[in-house]
Amino acid sequence: METRSLGALCTGVLLAAFGRVPHAGPQQPSARQDLQAVLSAIPDEQHGAQLFRLCAECHGARGEGIGDAWTPAIAGQHPRVLAKQLVDYRHGARWDPRMEKVAGRHILRSTQDIADIVAYLGQLRAPPASSIGTGKWLHRGARLYRGLCSTCHGRQGEGSAARFVPRLAGQRYDYLLRQLHDAVEGRRPGLAAIHGRALQRLDREELMGLADYISRLSPDGSQRVSR
Repeated sequence: METRSLGALCTGVLLAAFGRVPHAGPQQPSARQDLQAVLSAIPDEQHGAQLFRLCAECHGARGEGIGDAWTPAIAGQHPRVLAKQLVDYRHGARWDPRMEKVAGRHILRSTQDIADIVAYLGQLRAPPASSIGTGKWLHRGARLYRGLCSTCHGRQGEGSAARFVPRLAGQRYDYLLRQLHDAVEGRRPGLAAIHGRALQRLDREELMGLADYISRLSPDGSQRVSR
């Protein structure tokens, strides 16, 4: 008796049930294609402002972030960085149920929508530091930032639009600390592996000090170092 392969058997079951092989449907654009479409679009900041009204409940009326919602300050962030993060949420390279829904065509339905909202956010004034740590491990955090982070993120946390490196200056302490732990524990799959390798060597106090130091960097180049 001829032995049928498992694949052939499954195909036979499908054909018997449906009379044909199911159609896979149109292929979805890749993350790279979506990002390129966003960066190539001519943004409409007015439309971006309208879209942001749906985001302000979590991110604040001026994009300053809200501590109780664990959301970041996004006003004044490099538009290219925001575009990359939204595309990552859309394609499962970054995880958060709320943002996956927003970026996954429920609110931002097209790459043009993403281009519009990131352009609007980019021209907003970056907020001053509004959430900082206790200062207890601040000096350890300063040393760690200079040794581990400043090469890519800049001495003042200014980031780099060209290299998709986010501006950290002005970011909330609570959000920063959560992201550091997410990187250590593998909850940021789209993040370069170097982050996890470097941060895994740090203890709890060092992570808190690092987040504290970064939270005191200001978009205008000044720094809050007192407790």
